[in-house]
Amino acid sequence: MLQTILRPPRTADDIAQGARLAKMQKKDIGPAEVAKVLNTAGLKYVIVGGHAANGYMGRPRSTVDVDVVVESPKKAIAVLAKSFPELTMTDTPVVTRFKNADGDEAIDVMKPIGSKLWKRLLQIAIDVEVDGVQLRIPTVEGILAAKLAAMASPARQLLDKQQDGLDFARIVTVNATLDLRILEELGELVYPGGGAEILKLIADVRAGRLLQF
Repeated sequence: MLQTILRPPRTADDIAQGARLAKMQKKDIGPAEVAKVLNTAGLKYVIVGGHAANGYMGRPRSTVDVDVVVESPKKAIAVLAKSFPELTMTDTPVVTRFKNADGDEAIDVMKPIGSKLWKRLLQIAIDVEVDGVQLRIPTVEGILAAKLAAMASPARQLLDKQQDGLDFARIVTVNATLDLRILEELGELVYPGGGAEILKLIADVRAGRLLQF
């Protein structure tokens, strides 16, 4: 059996490669397309989810949709709806979901209401250029904190949590330098005690122990 190849991440190139893989599966709207709309509108945002995680895993993979946290949800939803009129829209208090005609998710607009982590990630996002477009994404520490939030979510399915755990372990493994102080701060924004928990998970990965979450 072939072993998984691990290499240091090439953030911008890997995000672009992940988007190309998604388009091969007819997911035509990628992070660059969403970012271009939001950049033009002058809106504050951060791309999260699988596309952003691809930038730190050293092995990009296809992902279903573009997850984006926005500071001004109403404005962002309006400009995205205008730019992608072929998509249908379902609104909830925490996310507005845009879907293709076949019912597959295309864009999830995450509202920072009630999430201290999302608000913080908006503040500390970094810029990368993907396919000629400036994207705002989390730091590697922000991605790990978002994975902690996903693994801790009672609403998330077990198989998805297991994928989150694999992603978490891969990101820790291929990123030798992590800011533990920032990680503790971000983990604590996920839930009380999350700061200590994220540091424990990182120590477990580095020691080769099975993750428990």
